[in-house]
Amino acid sequence: MDIKQVGIVGGGIMGAGIVQTLSSFGYPVYFKDVNDQLVDKCFMQVEKIYESAVKKGKLTGEQAKERLSLIKGGTDDKGFDQVDLVIEAVPENLEIKRQVFHLLDRICKQGAILATNTSSFSVSRIATFTSRNSQVVGMHWFNPSHVMRLIEIVSGVETSPEVVESVIDFCGRLGKNPVQVKECAGFLVNRLLGIYMNEALFMLEEEGTPILIDQAAINIGMPMGPLMLGDMVGWDVIYHSNRTLYEEYGTRFALPKLFSKMIEEGKLGQKVKNGIYPAGQEFVYPEHIESDAHLQVLSNRLLFVMLNEGIRCLEEKVASASNIDRALQLGAAMPKGPISWADELGLDILFQGLERFKAMYGERFWPSPLLRRLAQAGYLGNKSGKGLSILA
Repeated sequence: MDIKQVGIVGGGIMGAGIVQTLSSFGYPVYFKDVNDQLVDKCFMQVEKIYESAVKKGKLTGEQAKERLSLIKGGTDDKGFDQVDLVIEAVPENLEIKRQVFHLLDRICKQGAILATNTSSFSVSRIATFTSRNSQVVGMHWFNPSHVMRLIEIVSGVETSPEVVESVIDFCGRLGKNPVQVKECAGFLVNRLLGIYMNEALFMLEEEGTPILIDQAAINIGMPMGPLMLGDMVGWDVIYHSNRTLYEEYGTRFALPKLFSKMIEEGKLGQKVKNGIYPAGQEFVYPEHIESDAHLQVLSNRLLFVMLNEGIRCLEEKVASASNIDRALQLGAAMPKGPISWADELGLDILFQGLERFKAMYGERFWPSPLLRRLAQAGYLGNKSGKGLSILA
């Protein structure tokens, strides 16, 4: 399936970044939004990205102008009957997506691939909003979409292998790193980040000291603490995603009580100037304190839940070991992939630590069955010369 022209539905921050990416690689792009104001806003966002590239010397003004000319936008369906691929980038509202895919099924040509950028909904369910289930696929971009290289490719139960192959090839032509992921709530990256963000809020309920929790994440090599990240992304966005995880995986993903309280009080983060940290606060992490045993416990709690969930994903065949590692490094900026990190740490150390935390904090630390079997059989990771890498 040769993709030559692309349509985008939804011109928000994510949609604008996708539009810019496509046009920068020479693809004619048609995008639509619900009113002229949002259409104009999308154009301005794309122009701003190109202006930045010109200022940095990555493009000439003439090149930027030429690529902008490839973009057509409006509130109508013009051009969508010509595209080979449509990427839906509307808000995470299932009813809105139902309306969008019902429309696309009607107006797009028979062979067009319909892709959803959903981060939480079932691709299989979205496909039922059309009469072409085999041509619907998940294409989950990460924000900012014109910068982040990872795209999770997710098959629905009826998505054809040819569609998946075509979309993976297309992502490569955009300079992206596509990772094929088995359909499940949260897919891969958001599933690990979800349990990590939940743990940070559980710790905040206990500690009441955001800077200490964020420092615990910095100490394991994360580029930013989870609470500052939540303020930037928006706690309502994370809450919606994590509720989906809880609905599918149960008590392991139970939400901290603080979470719903924050939503009720409107503490959604930087976008409303009201979050974990005061708006405009000059934030400086304290120096790394290796001797602080309490801080080390906090670091281990954040790390161990992520590594354990990564091993569960490996056991469930959500993705291969190498793809799990690659996706989390690209999509969550982990300094090491969770599978190789667990082998390096020692599967016995991880298993014993999870058992201790389970006794103290509950089911969210329940060790993966695969981790239990390997640790008890002497597959301890790098130090024994055999571990999760045997499944790579």
